[in-house]
Amino acid sequence: MQLNKRILIFGAGIAGLSTAYYLRNEGFLPVVYEKRPEAGGRFATLEYEGVYINKGAMMFAPELNRGFTELIAELGVPHELIRLKKFALQVGDKITGLDSWSMFRSGLFSISEYMKWRRLVKFIKGLDFRLESWDPKLQELHSVSLEEFCVRDMGYSRKMLDYIVQPFSSFGYIDPPHIAADHGLFLLAYGDTPIRVPHKGMADVASELVRRMPGVVRAGFRIESAGKNSSGAFDVNIIGPDEKPFKETADNIVFATGQESLGRIMPEINFNMKCTKTRGVIFEARCPQYRKYDVLLFSKFNNPHGVHGGEMKHLPDGRTIAGMFLYRPDADIEAVFGKYKELPKVGWSPAITLIPPASRTRGVETEVPGAYIVGDFYRLPCIESCVYTAKQAVERIKNEI
Repeated sequence: MQLNKRILIFGAGIAGLSTAYYLRNEGFLPVVYEKRPEAGGRFATLEYEGVYINKGAMMFAPELNRGFTELIAELGVPHELIRLKKFALQVGDKITGLDSWSMFRSGLFSISEYMKWRRLVKFIKGLDFRLESWDPKLQELHSVSLEEFCVRDMGYSRKMLDYIVQPFSSFGYIDPPHIAADHGLFLLAYGDTPIRVPHKGMADVASELVRRMPGVVRAGFRIESAGKNSSGAFDVNIIGPDEKPFKETADNIVFATGQESLGRIMPEINFNMKCTKTRGVIFEARCPQYRKYDVLLFSKFNNPHGVHGGEMKHLPDGRTIAGMFLYRPDADIEAVFGKYKELPKVGWSPAITLIPPASRTRGVETEVPGAYIVGDFYRLPCIESCVYTAKQAVERIKNEI
């Protein structure tokens, strides 16, 4: 094993930073190039008057995100429990917590519908969502959509799909007919397991990774192209912050970028996975109806305002700082929250991967030997997939002869 290998990683989000971190732990000396001015990607957080609002990923479940949980425990990033009764589901003017008791008391569902929901929860608890395992039940569920499974196997009505299934599938910004049932049930599993959030937002995870790897992350550098030379190494063309081009040579390259960047940098890699993109905004408002809650979700059904939902933090003087994602670019935020003062806009890159029914599972290897892909695309896309694929790429690099 050559520890003096030159390894370049493109993208300093959680997948790229995790890859660099695990490579460093194995004794390698990677370099991470990030086109933005700072590292973090979707692990970005706004600090505003002492509260932290995430611009992207905000929470994790130790039971479902074991690899990520191990990572932040190793990093010593402080985090806290957020209870499901602090999650609000709004259907029309009706607001209810997402915990079992609040849902039961809400009046939104009949006893029969509520029992069907609990039956689904029990079914989900019997599934093994670990990425390193391969649950045959999940493999079978991958062939049908989440909507088809819930209707066919669980007897769900349109109302239950719109009021329960769709808001949970919206964690992945996907509607139930378009997501494979295995991935959709993984998202629904967040509704019945303890969830935690870092005290200072997900940016704290990225910041700690960067702090532990001094000199590894180079922000403000744009990768123009990469290709193999006659000796089998990679020649990488880069534009620096001063807009001056230069060339690097590497033994391995790791893509932790969106598909658009990957296709431009190395067109011979055919990633061919569907992506989604969403928009958002962080704002300040006075909305006393939400003071009890930290997270808000809307049913997409009969939703005239186009607000998807998101995170809320409440100040002692009655103001709320909210980071909301939108179903539509023209979403009417004022229709939900009243008068508001806009803070930074939030726009995610198209790196979140959809997993439609019967789609192919992509691994970290590519058509180009020595080039790898990491990120939230493997089986059950999320932060766990980022950490898992990072470890997989590191293992491949270690085992190269």
